[in-house]
Amino acid sequence: MPNGIREERLCEMNDNWSAETNDPETETWRDDLTPEEARIVADWDVMCEVGIHRLCKAILAEG
Repeated sequence: MPNGIREERLCEMNDNWSAETNDPETETWRDDLTPEEARIVADWDVMCEVGIHRLCKAILAEG
């Protein structure tokens, strides 16, 4: 586990992250993250953005 973060906490963070929508209210859980947790979530955000970018490129390449 990253720097001692419990598996249960990572699962909770992932559930919250996965439940986010365009409504800013769904992001309020981020306000209570520790610095280490915030870094993990930021990494998830980047990985998601990269994945979406790659998907868009693949779709455009097929068109």
